[in-house]
Amino acid sequence: MNQPKFLPLDTRAATTSLRQPKELLSFSRTFDGEYVNDDSSLSYYFLPDSDIDTNIDLGAGFKKFKKFDEERDGEFVGLLGAIKNYEEKNDTKVKADIITWRGIMTKLMTLHQNLRDPLDLNVVYFDGHIFMQEDKALKMSREKKPNLEHQKLMYSGYKFETIATLPKPLTEASRAMIDKNSKKITNNCEQYCSVVKTGIGKQRIIIGGEVDCVWDYKPESGNPLSHYVELKTSKAINEPSQSVKFEKKLYKTWAQCFLLGIQKVIYGFRDDNLILRSVEQYKVDEIPVLLKNNPVNTNPRKINCIDSLKWYGAVVEWIVKNVPKEESKAFRLSYDPSTKLLSLFELTPDVGSSILEGGLLTEDFKNWRINRRDAKK
Repeated sequence: MNQPKFLPLDTRAATTSLRQPKELLSFSRTFDGEYVNDDSSLSYYFLPDSDIDTNIDLGAGFKKFKKFDEERDGEFVGLLGAIKNYEEKNDTKVKADIITWRGIMTKLMTLHQNLRDPLDLNVVYFDGHIFMQEDKALKMSREKKPNLEHQKLMYSGYKFETIATLPKPLTEASRAMIDKNSKKITNNCEQYCSVVKTGIGKQRIIIGGEVDCVWDYKPESGNPLSHYVELKTSKAINEPSQSVKFEKKLYKTWAQCFLLGIQKVIYGFRDDNLILRSVEQYKVDEIPVLLKNNPVNTNPRKINCIDSLKWYGAVVEWIVKNVPKEESKAFRLSYDPSTKLLSLFELTPDVGSSILEGGLLTEDFKNWRINRRDAKK
């Protein structure tokens, strides 16, 4: 691949045929940031209406916030470890053209509606799959350190998750557990992740994504995705113009949930002092209609979720077609806001080698696959 490849942002796929997401496996990240192949970090929704009227402070406990190491954001350690564990247990190899995080696919899916933010993904091909991960160094170099106000806004989202969930189903939770829940130290270390097999058109995709909680219970068999809930926070809507701004948030939330197969979103609306004022539920499959029919938004070019699916189908097909099937090279998928071009190009050997030698895939996963491949010969 000597010359970069380019995909115009007005490209659309002929079909929006999506493979219904189905959970393949799940895993957890603990309070201490370790990965375990179980559901120990799964949470259960519990926020009675009577609690919402008590002026819950979503800024409370900010100084004690336990934050996950930013250097580790987006790492594949847990995801690849869980896939390896699944393959060992089932004596199989997962089938997918692309394996990545839900957040990566969300950014690609919504790229044509979010033209201001650059995107740089490191891409490698290994043992039949394309793996994509955001380049951490470039991402962190561009991001400005959030000021105190912004930090508190971000914290309020994690706090909402804390006060709105229990570590056990309500039927198994003690009165003491419920009473102490609001006093728990808020953190973004603990995560429950669902890994689903999905796809669009002929392309097969495996994506991992954090699940905030379960609405009722996780069934012991079958596909649990319909039981999962996405939790979000936003500023309370007090005037019509704010509803148009909220649309952009709701659109991104739709994309996140749609890709993973989550069907319910719960938004906590806060005031300027981070006090929870109301809670609203949304059905994910109804969000496209809400966006289309908002009478306040008079822009003739409203957000169109079907158009997003056509773009998503086109970009996924293009990636699968154009990433060379060469395990000794690394590539970059990049969006430049100044040119509004999505490009794919080969990285120089020095940059590529750092990505190939532990910067993306774990040695444990690579060795597992190589040994399995050799054993099948």
